[in-house]
Amino acid sequence: MVFIKKLRKILNGDIKKYYIQEQDADTKQYLEVVSHYIEYYHYRAWSCKWWFYGLNTLKILSLASIVVINAIESEVDMSAYAVIASAICLIIEGVIALYHFQEKWILYRNTNNILMSEIRFFATSKGEYQDKQKAFNLFVERVESIIGDEARKWNETVREKNKEESDKSLKELLV
Repeated sequence: MVFIKKLRKILNGDIKKYYIQEQDADTKQYLEVVSHYIEYYHYRAWSCKWWFYGLNTLKILSLASIVVINAIESEVDMSAYAVIASAICLIIEGVIALYHFQEKWILYRNTNNILMSEIRFFATSKGEYQDKQKAFNLFVERVESIIGDEARKWNETVREKNKEESDKSLKELLV
């Protein structure tokens, strides 16, 4: 938990240091909000990445232990241990499928990167933000669009997965 707090402090400090500078009060306030979104997506991507890697590592170790257990020649029946290792692997695979850690990791990472890019363009008045009069309103619209897109993309991903699974189940029933 200490690592996470340090990571948040560094990330938030970098955003304030580089992007929230000579701005009016409303702009500073909204940039603070955006920095919290960036922090949120960064933390969520990091968390999902480690859950994905951690659970898959446990799954691989569990599968490897089955081979080792079966290779050991012992007077004691080791089949129960192999069954337990198989059950652990099955549970882990179910958790990974249920929580979609890899998909969430990719989605959060992409959203974080897009928000970081957007805030850089806005802070440096590049691209579409060259017109100072319209820059802030455009920035707010784009940030809100990016955040809304993340939710829509997640819903699409879940729908596609569910459709693939139902199509697969239907094919299995027909065969």
